[in-house]
Amino acid sequence: MIRKATKRKLGRLWGYLVLAAVACCWFVPSVGPGAIAIMSVFVVLYCLFQAPMWCCAPTRANQLCRNNANGILLGCYLRQHKFEKLRLAVKQQAWSKAAATVLTSIGGKAATLSALAGIVSACVATTTLVVK
Repeated sequence: MIRKATKRKLGRLWGYLVLAAVACCWFVPSVGPGAIAIMSVFVVLYCLFQAPMWCCAPTRANQLCRNNANGILLGCYLRQHKFEKLRLAVKQQAWSKAAATVLTSIGGKAATLSALAGIVSACVATTTLVVK
């Protein structure tokens, strides 16, 4: 029987499990591109809004916040940090700064690479669905 802590950990990391399922589904011919596209969209949404990582929003002391956060676009429990990370994502001039802050932690790197893989997978699956 699975312990409660293991269930909680799997519940927080469900997006990475779906990403592994998407990777496996590409090699199973019975799974259609529509299902792969839907699972890929779930992976991207997970990475943007729920993946566990550090906040990394700039603080008043010009350092990066080390509080726990959810997703690439959301900050930690501090209201200003939530808006700061969204502001960095919206401003075109701040994209390099946003990328640098997200890629400072291993959680941010994993979420970013998973989101990119999900986007590519969704685009290829949608193209395959439209062409067929």
